[in-house]
Amino acid sequence: MLLGSSSSASTLLWVLAAGLILYRFYRFLFDKPPNFPSGPPRLPFLGGYGFMLMLNYWQMHKASEWLEKFYRTKIIGIYLGSFLSIIVNDFHVVKEIMNRTEFDGRPDLFLARLRERNFQRRGIFFTEGPDWKEQRRFVLRNLRDFGFGRRFEDLEMETRSEIETLLDVLRYGPKYEHEKAFARKEGSALCPDVFYGCLANVYFQVVCGERFLRKDMADVFETGRWANVFQTKGDDFGTVLSYLPWLRKLFPEATNYRPLRESNDRMNDLLEKVLTRYLASYEEGHVRCFLDRYFCELKKTTPLDGQNFSFQYDQLLLIMLDFFLPTISGTAEQISMLLQRLILNPSVTKKIQTEIDEVVGHGRLPNLDDRSNLPYTEAALREGLRIDTLVPSGISHVTLEDTKLRGYDIPKGTVVMLSLDLIHHQKGVWDDPEEFRPERFLDERGKLCLAKDISVVFGAGKRLCAGETFARNTMFLMFAALMQNFNILQMPGEPLPDLNARKYGIITTTVPFWLQFEQR
Repeated sequence: MLLGSSSSASTLLWVLAAGLILYRFYRFLFDKPPNFPSGPPRLPFLGGYGFMLMLNYWQMHKASEWLEKFYRTKIIGIYLGSFLSIIVNDFHVVKEIMNRTEFDGRPDLFLARLRERNFQRRGIFFTEGPDWKEQRRFVLRNLRDFGFGRRFEDLEMETRSEIETLLDVLRYGPKYEHEKAFARKEGSALCPDVFYGCLANVYFQVVCGERFLRKDMADVFETGRWANVFQTKGDDFGTVLSYLPWLRKLFPEATNYRPLRESNDRMNDLLEKVLTRYLASYEEGHVRCFLDRYFCELKKTTPLDGQNFSFQYDQLLLIMLDFFLPTISGTAEQISMLLQRLILNPSVTKKIQTEIDEVVGHGRLPNLDDRSNLPYTEAALREGLRIDTLVPSGISHVTLEDTKLRGYDIPKGTVVMLSLDLIHHQKGVWDDPEEFRPERFLDERGKLCLAKDISVVFGAGKRLCAGETFARNTMFLMFAALMQNFNILQMPGEPLPDLNARKYGIITTTVPFWLQFEQR
């Protein structure tokens, strides 16, 4: 009897232990804070991010759309790795979040640290707190003086000069050896690569008042390609490295750590070369450009260590990278995607060219004074920005305090992902959202109606993209010049663009493609 009793007790203990383990596992899978949005279970290591990878490995915003339908909510509660998070798929809620300061934080994700040589949080796009506020205020105030946040005639003149060089490449083909990789004599060019040089030089004109000569731009084009590598590797939620950074040591190739790190090293190399060359000519009290003003502050500041940053060299380098990356890669991709849309919508192309011919003619390049008189051209550009949202899941936010959102309780430290691509195609907000229709931004007289452009492609609130004005001005001048001077044609024998072939990483990108630029 004692033996049987002992055996029964042992069995009971094992059952209780197994039950406790199962209960703990159940709690791990399904527990979330009280009154938190519903969403998928939390898998070990990956959390709900693992389910998203299974649903759509390359397009997290598409996976979040599936979760929205399954859980019947546009605010989804999820663990991204160990990060408690929400995904927001509703236009109005996204705009609310962008304009509420308690959502203005940035999570400490490894992908942002990976950009810096020593894995420090630097720059202004992926940082937060008092240091971020100080740096952002200084950068925006001083970049504005050189045309980054406002119209600046000297910069516009330099931009048109760079566009003239681009037009020459498209008209006459390569002049230097490095140009043969993206241009041919018969007027064809590889997109987006052909645009890198023009965009980079416009950017450098703002930052350091200098530009590369056409013959010396091999490194710039190569860096543009590396920038594209960084933007396209992984998925639009920041890649698995953001949530499990230790995987890079076990699987440097499979996690894309090696190409991501190398691409950032190459971009840093180019920017350091620019900084070193410019610092050698720095004269205290002689202000020529933004860099002079930053150097002046840097020399007055004691360098800080660790997580803090102020006016210091590594911070300046990452500030430059923050703006360089979207300028050279993002803008080139946006223009390229728009040209693909025009190939598929020849009637839109005809209207744009007719408008430019009537307003500008062919004796000069379009300028920013022409913008108000080229409403259809501007509307086509805005429609391209909407329908081909460059950053499909935005840049992640984090809550700075406990707060409420549409009846839910959102704890401090919650990561917030904003599905910008989905909300720019949200039915009920946009009429026929899948159609490329510039007229949606025009009034009944055919004039541009800014009130109709409710898109948030550049964000909003305190986290509004600091380069919005610069990007819009540069894209308008480049796009209008291309349409004025060329018919944009598909290469002979090539099929029409396949929009489903787009790649999705941090940004939406095209598979590089050749176009025929036929002189008008």
